[in-house]
Amino acid sequence: MPNSEPTTARSKLLTPGLMVLLIPGVLVLPLLQPLDQQWTVWLHEHGSKEFGLWMGRTMFEGKLPGASDPAIIFLLASLVVYVRSWSVHASQRLIRWRPFLGFIVTTALAGSLGVVHSLKWVIGRARPYEVWGENWPFSEWYEFGPHFITEGIYRGSFPSGHSAVILSLLTLSYVWFNQNPGHSRMRIIAVIWGLMVILSTGLMGIGRAVSASHWLTDSLGMILPTWAVLHLLFFHLLKVPLQLECFMNKTPRAPLPRFWELKFCGLCLPILLGSMFIILGFRSLRFQETPWLLSLILIGVLMVSFFWPRMKSFYLQVFQQIQGHPVQDEGETKADG
Repeated sequence: MPNSEPTTARSKLLTPGLMVLLIPGVLVLPLLQPLDQQWTVWLHEHGSKEFGLWMGRTMFEGKLPGASDPAIIFLLASLVVYVRSWSVHASQRLIRWRPFLGFIVTTALAGSLGVVHSLKWVIGRARPYEVWGENWPFSEWYEFGPHFITEGIYRGSFPSGHSAVILSLLTLSYVWFNQNPGHSRMRIIAVIWGLMVILSTGLMGIGRAVSASHWLTDSLGMILPTWAVLHLLFFHLLKVPLQLECFMNKTPRAPLPRFWELKFCGLCLPILLGSMFIILGFRSLRFQETPWLLSLILIGVLMVSFFWPRMKSFYLQVFQQIQGHPVQDEGETKADG
């Protein structure tokens, strides 16, 4: 993979790109908010019911194939190839794809699955069909909704999991754009593919509004914030450009822990759960009949306190091995200064 400029230098220049996604992403939600109910009602009344059903169904739930199935199949196939890339029989070409495959798998587990479904449980927003047909109260995207763990299992409306799954296909644009930086044709394909994914995600959001399964802010309003998370994973957390540079330079290093991205996600999971417990514990103050749920705050604090340093240590260890030199801790850095 030829390259004329240092990959790490390029990645540092892309920090403004994250802000370009975050700032408009934060502004889109308040702009959609006054029209959220009105436009969702209009789409539900005038949209094609067949289109809404096709957008929402999936063969992985025992139904006919739906719009999100290709994305789900892509993510499952990426997981299989990722596992294969760590085999002792993996080819060098497949091994060089590990950073990209790890990025796709991490995006699916941490973003499309972990963060999205955690927010659904924590926020507990009622879906349109619940508000219109079952008299659940409406809540804005920034408010805690009426659903809570005391009622058992529920499927919160915010944010849309279907839209997040479709948007995960944007990972291919990052792969193609950075696989061969000198090939302008691949970069053009990456941009065109990215535009198609954004359009498909928008159509998914419209379809979910037509079926009264989501408000527009659940889907359209979350495109840019979700994209920002994906961008953050690629350039700043997993540092895929840095990994590629080390592979190209054949930097001498100790063997990386097998499936380290999966292990990293596994260490992040209890931190995410702990954060959920803390928020749900404070939310229980609204429900005076369940004071025992305040204990979730203590459980959450203990989980975060226990797993955070272990996750951080593992992360630093991995990138120490990737770069082939030790990473100084904060104390040593301050002493050197």
